[in-house]
Amino acid sequence: MMRISLHNLSKYFGDVKAVDELTLQIQEGEFVALLGPSGCGKTTTLLTIAGFYRPTKGEVRFSDRVVNDLPPRERNIGMVFQSYALYPHMRVFDNITFPLKIKKVPKKHWGTKATEVAKLLEIADLMDRVPGQLSGGQQQRVALARSLVKEPDLLLLDEPLSNLDAKLRITMRAELKRLQKDLGITTIFVTHDQVEAMTMADRIALLEGGRLQQVGSPEELYDLPATLFVAGFIGTPPMNFVEVSLEEVEGRLFVTTEHFRFPLSNGIAQKVHRMATSREVVLGVRPEDITIGQGKIEGEVYVVEPLGRDTLVTLRIGALGFKVLAPPRFRVAIGERVQLAFSMERIQLFDKATERSLLL
Repeated sequence: MMRISLHNLSKYFGDVKAVDELTLQIQEGEFVALLGPSGCGKTTTLLTIAGFYRPTKGEVRFSDRVVNDLPPRERNIGMVFQSYALYPHMRVFDNITFPLKIKKVPKKHWGTKATEVAKLLEIADLMDRVPGQLSGGQQQRVALARSLVKEPDLLLLDEPLSNLDAKLRITMRAELKRLQKDLGITTIFVTHDQVEAMTMADRIALLEGGRLQQVGSPEELYDLPATLFVAGFIGTPPMNFVEVSLEEVEGRLFVTTEHFRFPLSNGIAQKVHRMATSREVVLGVRPEDITIGQGKIEGEVYVVEPLGRDTLVTLRIGALGFKVLAPPRFRVAIGERVQLAFSMERIQLFDKATERSLLL
């Protein structure tokens, strides 16, 4: 197993800062997701760790060794690409054993190693087929087998599930997670899909514009987002945001807008007093943290979307729109006026100028 350390890692392409001073520690056997929108720098980071790109600045360390100048073939990594990159004219057996050929492993060992990894991934009966005869899920398993057959110290996955249909993607998420835990290989997984990152990773490193926004467990990013970007990116449906003002009345701190006003708890108020740079802040509330049918805030039902396990209700509070997750088979009519309440200990507050959380 291997520990990965990125220290002030930067990769520039001309004037474009694809990765900008990224510092990240990945422990032995850990499963870390590099998450973010297109163009955020996650694949560039992965390819720099793999050795396909040389850092513009900073260091990549494998355990205690700086590997900036080490070619990919000497890094003992396994890599699975989004396209799987299988050789179409080769049998599954030959695709799996190709890395052994490149490493000059004696041919007498190929069969044993290929069979072991094929059994692990339940593709032992496909060894004589060519990729064109395989389903998307089978091709994904072959690509994974090819990366594992050489017993890598580090496994790099570049959006390997994105070409699969929705049902198979859910199945492979669980299988990849279980496989990684069984093998104990340090794994870095690139994805733009926050559900994949949340369900699979031990920790998530969320990137935007080449910079690290936050790193932590899925629960930490969901419950305690460090920035407005993290709060809006993590969660489905996304968090509701509204610009509000802070107002102090008789020693209590209130959140106020044109349409509603409520006091903050003492614990939250103390944090806000310590962190806020102005009275103008952004309130964030997740859809599941709003209750319809109680409270002093009044809204109008704009649309109702049954989702089976729950119901997504869009409300209008003046010009403001709020998404609310209500119980399944929740009955309410479009245009109806309803009362609602926020779960006060679950709200988020962000500095309007810096966009950083006031609660951390």
